[in-house]
Amino acid sequence: MPNLHRGEIEADIGGARRTLVLTLGALAELEAAFGAEDLAALASRFGSGRLAARDLLRIIAAGLRGAGEQVTD
Repeated sequence: MPNLHRGEIEADIGGARRTLVLTLGALAELEAAFGAEDLAALASRFGSGRLAARDLLRIIAAGLRGAGEQVTD
């Protein structure tokens, strides 16, 4: 069960329940991956509703790594 106070969410990925967490490190990773100047720019990009499938893969991978999983993009 996810700990909502830690910002954890649970997702069904490939038939398995997985925990994802956007830690500070995960957010910094996403800023670098998307070339965002800061968190506001990152939020603006996500809020635009224009995300490619590879963008979603990066977000999911960062969340899994934030939860302690060993995954590659």
